[in-house]
Amino acid sequence: MPIKAEWLLRVPEILTDLRALDVPVLDRAAIERLFGFRRRRAIQVMHAVGGYQAGHSFLVDRLQLIAQLDVLCSGEGFHQEGRRRVRLEETVERLRRHVVAARVRIAVEPGVMETRIQSLPPGIQLEPGLLSVAFGEPRELLQRLFALSQAIANDFESFDRLTASERG
Repeated sequence: MPIKAEWLLRVPEILTDLRALDVPVLDRAAIERLFGFRRRRAIQVMHAVGGYQAGHSFLVDRLQLIAQLDVLCSGEGFHQEGRRRVRLEETVERLRRHVVAARVRIAVEPGVMETRIQSLPPGIQLEPGLLSVAFGEPRELLQRLFALSQAIANDFESFDRLTASERG
């Protein structure tokens, strides 16, 4: 049976539905409803699990389908797809958070790119083992942290001397 990510993770739910049925065989329309397939895909899956023609209907044995789906659920492909889906969801969430953060605009004061440790903006207190940043609103905090990062980048030696605790 071909493994397709669209329905593979729904196999446990499909198995529950199949076990609740009390019919010996399923036709194409039942497979379409259970799996959420269109006609052609339902027929492909039915062929893959040993479907057969009975008159004008194409049928598949329900118990045989359950057995093959059980094997599929216990296979590495099922678990691999689950892990892939989790990684994808984590990546999408990380990107969503990045997009939200990227929309935040921080107003940069003139000259902030040349800020030095000795000329930090008011509200930033820096001493050995302590950084204190006073702010009124979140954007102001971001502005001050940006100014601090520029000062550190421009004058690391002064930053290191000012923040170094007693070294032995």
